[in-house]
Amino acid sequence: MADASPDGSAALNGNGKVRAFWLRQEQYSGAKDTRGHAFFRSVVWRWIWRLYTQRLTKAGRWLLWPCLTFLGYSITTLELQAYVPFAYAFGLWFMALAATLLFRPKVRLNTVHAERVCAGEVLPVEAEVEQCSRLGGIDLRILPHRLPPEIDPAPLEGALLPPLAKGDKARARLGLRCNRRGVYSLPGFKVESDFPFGIFRAYTHFPAERSVLVYPRFSPLARFEMPSGRRYQPGGVALASVLGDSTEFIGDREYREGDNVRDIDWRATARLNKLIVREYREEYFVRVAIVLDTHVSKHSAASRRENFEHAVSVSAAIGDYLSRQEYIVDIFAAGPNLYHLTAGRGLAYLDQILDILACVESHPTEPFEALEPELIENLSQISAIVAVFLDWDETRRAFVQNLRSHGVAVKVVVVHDGLCTLDPSNESGFPNPVATFSSAEIRRGLEEI
Repeated sequence: MADASPDGSAALNGNGKVRAFWLRQEQYSGAKDTRGHAFFRSVVWRWIWRLYTQRLTKAGRWLLWPCLTFLGYSITTLELQAYVPFAYAFGLWFMALAATLLFRPKVRLNTVHAERVCAGEVLPVEAEVEQCSRLGGIDLRILPHRLPPEIDPAPLEGALLPPLAKGDKARARLGLRCNRRGVYSLPGFKVESDFPFGIFRAYTHFPAERSVLVYPRFSPLARFEMPSGRRYQPGGVALASVLGDSTEFIGDREYREGDNVRDIDWRATARLNKLIVREYREEYFVRVAIVLDTHVSKHSAASRRENFEHAVSVSAAIGDYLSRQEYIVDIFAAGPNLYHLTAGRGLAYLDQILDILACVESHPTEPFEALEPELIENLSQISAIVAVFLDWDETRRAFVQNLRSHGVAVKVVVVHDGLCTLDPSNESGFPNPVATFSSAEIRRGLEEI
């Protein structure tokens, strides 16, 4: 039997199809979007699957199979009156279906949740429900509606509400477990009830299209060895901070036409009987560029794709460390799109970096042809570069040497399982040794690089 793959799916060979079918049933039951289902790709089959997993309760699914067995047996033989128990069961099904129309939830729903969360964490959702029907609300539950496959409801059965009379309000809290980084669209939420028979679910959908950014998961670094390099940054703190100018005072001089009158030193002016202004100099900052390798070919093994996700996490950890220091940070990544972000000190500093890393995707071609012109154009102001690679080979070695020839310090971090194409320990000519990490080390959490 085929084994399940790391993302929860299974290899579809031989008897593995049966096992995979039930694995996917659990993954896609309840609140998931069936358009991502690996088995039912047609519209008709997806409708049947939604009927089976979203309309039928667990008890209803258990009751369905004996009823279908009686039906199949009764139409193939006249020896036993097997249609009699089927007729009773059919009456029960008919009444349960009619009850869903009568007891369909008639409520108002308001939900609030954050727009950003880290991969592996649960995004809390605050919900408020107001009952509008005279019949009241019994056995009401709140669930997300048609979630992407990468997001699971928490708890799986949704948030249970107390019985509500007309006009009553109730608050509930549920969660969305975000398993993988990315940008996802949430179609909305639904309120459902299986009252009174517990066979069919009746629900009301409340569409509210919202986007959620899922950040890469990372462990904060306690120590990071920066490559040496320091260049003057035009704009100083004004470029690096949203809090305003904070330049350094260097002395007084005589007023010249065009000087800011707010810089006049009135005490010195009164003492010398001529206009004197204070002179300031903008500060120096270390501007660091993080270059992310996005090359994952179409025929790469699953470990290579996993390494790419870990490389994104390492880049996030480095960005988090730099955000706690006096650095200006540039992010460079080329996948289907070319990303270049310059972030300085401020309240949204780290969020800007993580927004880019949440969106970046792998690409089957080498990214350096698109990255190099953009990077070299900004090299005159960049003090140091941290390159996060997925391998160490001749292409990446030549890329690093070209950057060093422009006088910029480069630190290389390689995320790779097993032996690299070239041995990083042989690069004795590099002032900064090439740091290599495996997926297992990153999963355990890196404390220093």
